[in-house]
Amino acid sequence: MSELKLQQCRLDGRYEVLECLGRGSYAEVFLARDTAAKPGSPQTVVIKALNIFLQGSIDLELERTLIENFRNEAVALDRVRHPNVINRLGHGTAIDLAGQTFHYLVLEYLPGGTMADLCRHNALPIDRALFYLEQVCGGLQHAHDSGVIHRDIKPQNLLFTADRQVVKIADFGVAKLEASEGGITRVGTDVYAAPEHHPLLQTGPLDPGFGDSSSRVLTPAADVYSLAKTAYTMLTGEAPRRFSQKPIADLPESIASQPWATHVLRVMRRATEAAPARRYQSVRDFWDELSEAMMPKTQLLSQLPASEETRPLSQVLAARGRAAELPPEPSPAKFEPQAARSQTGASHGAARPRIVVPVEVAPPPAQREGRQLPQSRSAEPPAARAADAKQVQRRAEVEHPAGGRGAIFKDHARRWIVVLLLIAGFAIMLLGIYYSFHTRQRSPAAQAAAGGGGGNTAPAEPSLQVGREMATTTDVNLREGPGTRFEKIGMVEVGSRVRIRQVNGNWVEVDVVLRGAQRGEAEGADRGWLDGTKLR
Repeated sequence: MSELKLQQCRLDGRYEVLECLGRGSYAEVFLARDTAAKPGSPQTVVIKALNIFLQGSIDLELERTLIENFRNEAVALDRVRHPNVINRLGHGTAIDLAGQTFHYLVLEYLPGGTMADLCRHNALPIDRALFYLEQVCGGLQHAHDSGVIHRDIKPQNLLFTADRQVVKIADFGVAKLEASEGGITRVGTDVYAAPEHHPLLQTGPLDPGFGDSSSRVLTPAADVYSLAKTAYTMLTGEAPRRFSQKPIADLPESIASQPWATHVLRVMRRATEAAPARRYQSVRDFWDELSEAMMPKTQLLSQLPASEETRPLSQVLAARGRAAELPPEPSPAKFEPQAARSQTGASHGAARPRIVVPVEVAPPPAQREGRQLPQSRSAEPPAARAADAKQVQRRAEVEHPAGGRGAIFKDHARRWIVVLLLIAGFAIMLLGIYYSFHTRQRSPAAQAAAGGGGGNTAPAEPSLQVGREMATTTDVNLREGPGTRFEKIGMVEVGSRVRIRQVNGNWVEVDVVLRGAQRGEAEGADRGWLDGTKLR
């Protein structure tokens, strides 16, 4: 597996990649910040990057197929453009930090989660389910009117805006652009996909209406099948696994007693018939039947909104689609295989793909609960980071002699300035500690404390000078060192004459020259340390 190295990088000079949202078979999805977004345009976007080496090396033919499918997704989104379909905002081709060329689409960011998340543990109330299904049907019908069949409708591909008031259809990666095209291939998820998406699947005797030639042509009825099973999940809170590749035959006991259950089951059973010809042939027909089955039978027309009481619901959907505002249409997406680009790019003047530049980016604007943030590039081995930096610099000099080198120089200069400021601050702090410590050491009180902590913090007498003779004012102990912690070696009586040998704060080393009033025999030594405050 060769994952793209895009995290904490700037793509195309404007998209700062924040984190990886997920990976598929041949694509990776990233959350990014658009630093060049115009006022009123979304600043947070989704980057869907095509990674043809995500499953290992591939041949040129498969690469062409993957790139063509990627381009078809962009074409499908451009062709549909509806308030309930995710918007494409841009596209491009770039080179990641490891030197791998890739194509990408810039899509609208929908932070409200998926329908699968909303229905995972609880069924939706009937009015809420109708509110969301109306929007999905509006977007899907518009796609069919535009000649696009989605082929992978399921709760995971229905995304919400932040307030969960708008639901949009996403992931047109396997969409078919022309309903009349043949060659049905195996796509979609087994639980929600129509039987015609599994032409090689053998689960039992085929339905008599499934083997005719018309069933071999993909029609909107395939999306109607998936939409009905998605509606089942919304109303029941569970996936229709027991009806995989089978019509919906019953509803769970939790809702089977509802007054609308029998009518809804009838609509769903027809929408999920194995033979496409027996289903509803359009989303509009399915919605009109389903909404009528789910509406209370006793509701008066006067209780409906004035704008909707005299119009069919299908017309309401169309009116909402026309009234909504859409972002400006992006330029058409054009992608080429890497081998073909290297052979024809120079002669045709094709634009070279831009490299991504490492940047320091802020955390995502809203981290969803339980999501693990990707590991930053600082966690990579130093050798790998150094190799990536050198490779980016070489490509910048070749591809963009001025712009790439200037961007890298500015980034490195900014980092060095931060490092120097940190070092300077640390040095100033150490100098402050050093001077504070030595100032305390030089003070008499500190010297007295270091000498033994005798409890006397008064400053040293200015008359304590080496060689001077002084008299004791009281009986004072004579010790081995300057402090009370040293052992007592004698006593000097009051009125004795002593000569100072050395001074240490308030403590002095003395020789006893003449003892004062005798109290019997002299006690101890005639030389030692005593408290200088007891002298005059």
